[in-house]
Amino acid sequence: MRRWEGLCLVLLLATGCAGSRALCPIEGGRPWSEVRSKHFRIQTNMTPEAATKTALELEKYRRALLLAWGRDFDPPGTVDVIVLRNATELDEFSEGQFIGFATTVEGRPLLVMGGNGYLLEDSPDLRLQAHELTHHLSSYTLLRQPRWVSEGLAEYLETVHIRVSTNEAVLGRANAGRFGYVREHGWLDLEELWKWDEGVVEGAAETQRHYASAWLWVHYLINMHPKRFSDFQRRLALAQEPRRAWEAAFQGVEDLKGGLRDYVIIGRYAIATHPLPPVPTQVEVRPLEPADAHAVRAMLYLHSPNGWSAERRDSEARREVTQGMKEGPTNVSATLLSMRLGGKASRKLEAARALVAAHPEDGRAWNLLAGLLPEKSQEREEAHVRATALLPDDARILEHRAWHSVRREEPEKGLEAARRAAALLPGDATVLDTYALLLFQVGRCPEAMGVQRRAMDMLHERAPAKMRRVLSQRLQSYEAECGATAPVKP
Repeated sequence: MRRWEGLCLVLLLATGCAGSRALCPIEGGRPWSEVRSKHFRIQTNMTPEAATKTALELEKYRRALLLAWGRDFDPPGTVDVIVLRNATELDEFSEGQFIGFATTVEGRPLLVMGGNGYLLEDSPDLRLQAHELTHHLSSYTLLRQPRWVSEGLAEYLETVHIRVSTNEAVLGRANAGRFGYVREHGWLDLEELWKWDEGVVEGAAETQRHYASAWLWVHYLINMHPKRFSDFQRRLALAQEPRRAWEAAFQGVEDLKGGLRDYVIIGRYAIATHPLPPVPTQVEVRPLEPADAHAVRAMLYLHSPNGWSAERRDSEARREVTQGMKEGPTNVSATLLSMRLGGKASRKLEAARALVAAHPEDGRAWNLLAGLLPEKSQEREEAHVRATALLPDDARILEHRAWHSVRREEPEKGLEAARRAAALLPGDATVLDTYALLLFQVGRCPEAMGVQRRAMDMLHERAPAKMRRVLSQRLQSYEAECGATAPVKP
C-alpha cells in the first residue's frame, strides 16, 4: 500500500472556519453519532442527515470500484471511517498538512476525512480513499498479490469517477501525475518490479518511481492485453504462484517492453463507463456518548501522519482517554484505548471485568476480558466463545479465538473461527498466519502452505523485520514437512 509509517495522506491546505475543533459535547462541541450502512461504520460530529448522505455516497463509491471485477462481485466486510464536520477540524491533528488520510488499525482499514460534501467530486481526498478501498476490496479476490499488481491496480482505480447526472461509473482514466512522471523520468522494467516484493524501497524518489511504473504497467496491460491480464488475475484469484501465473497467462507474447514504449509515446487509451448497479440504502444512526468522542480524538492523535514523536502521540491520546474515562467510566471504546496505552495487568483485569458487567451485550468487552485471563483457564475459553457469538463478523475477534486454540493445542476448536476470519479479512497477514498454523496442526499441510504464501504476499514494505522472519520460517517448516512442490489449495 502507498504508505508513510503505515499511512496514506492528502497534502492539501484545509479551508473552513478558523479555530474550529472537534470537541465532545460536554466541552462545547457538537453531538457525535455512529452511522452504519451495509459496508461502512462512520463516527462523526456532522449532523445525522449529513452523515447519512456520506454513508450512502461511500456505498456508491465502493460499488463503482467493484465493477473492476464484475457486476456480481460484492465481498463482505466493513470499513471504519471518521468524518469530522469540516477539513479545518483536522488541523488540530494534522497541523494543516492534510485533509484526509487512510491507515489500518489492527488489520482493519480506517479512512479519515473532513465532511465537506465532495466525496463524489474529483478531489484528491476522493483518490486517496479509492486507493485504499481498492487494496481492501482486491484482497477478497486476488488471493496472491505481487506488490506491483497490488499497487498498480490501486493507482489505476484511484481515478474512478461517478457521473452523478447519469449514475455511471467511469474507470481507467489516466493518472495525470504518474503519466507525467514516466514521460519525464522513464519507468522500471517488469523484472525490477517483481523484485519489489523482496524488500523495502529506499527513498522518496525510488518509491515514486516504483508506484509510477506499477501504475503504467497495469494501465498498459489492461488496455493492450485485456484478456491475458484478466487471465493473470484469475490465476492469482486461484492462489497460483504469481510468477508461474504470469508466465502461463502471457505465454507467447513478445516485446512487452517495446509495446509499452509505444503506448507511452502515443498516449491513447480506453476508459470504461458502466451503469452503476443498485447500492444498499439502509442506514442506522445512533448517538455516541461524550466518552466516545474522546476515544475518536485519541485515535486521531495516535494515527494522524503529522510527524509527531511516539511520545507526543501517546501523551495526547492518554489525555483524551483519561478525560473520556472520567465522563464514562465504563465506556467500551475509551476503556479499550486505555488498555492499549498501558497500565498494570491487575488493574486491567479488574477494569475488564467491570466492563463486561456493565456491557454484557458487547463482544468487544468479552474479547478484552479473554485476552487478560490465564491462557489455559476455562473462563478464558468461555469469554472467547461469548465474544465471537456477539460479534460473529469481527475478523479480529475471531482471530483472537483462533490463536487461543493454537496456544492450547486444540486446533479443531479454532479452525472454523480462523477460516471465517480469513474470509472476512483476507488481506491481513496475521489472520492468514494463524489460519495456516491451525491447518498445519490438523495435518492439512498443503493448504497450510498455500495460506502461508498468501500471508507472505500481504507483508508490504512497512512490515516489521521480525514478523517477516517468523512467517518465512513457518513457511519453510511447512514446505519441509510436505514438500515445497506439493499440491496447494488456497
